[in-house]
Amino acid sequence: MQAKIYIGTLLVFFLGCQSETHTAHQAEIAERGSEVMGFDLDRSTHIFEKIEIGGRQQVLSDDQDAEQIQLIQAHMQEIAEQFSAGNFHGPEMIHGEHMPGLHELMMGHDDIQIEYSSLEEG
Repeated sequence: MQAKIYIGTLLVFFLGCQSETHTAHQAEIAERGSEVMGFDLDRSTHIFEKIEIGGRQQVLSDDQDAEQIQLIQAHMQEIAEQFSAGNFHGPEMIHGEHMPGLHELMMGHDDIQIEYSSLEEG
């Protein structure tokens, strides 16, 4: 059975920080993320949802800015193509080579079906 990952737009959310170390780590991830993703993370919401057949990732523009939406859509389409080819360099750059699940994604990418669709908001 193939797992499916639906990629629409991206969400990164920061819930209450529990320590200065945690806050510093999140700041590092946000900095690397903005370099990899190419759009303004402070003006976007990233939603990751586990669904019965896999997962769904959405990134939405918070301010409905047309340029921001175009950048989000371009990035999401690009990572859908990269993930389909087994290229998970982007998440590795953001989260590090020891990101939980990264090795399994790389080794099992042939069993994962990636589908991209654009959203009005991102």
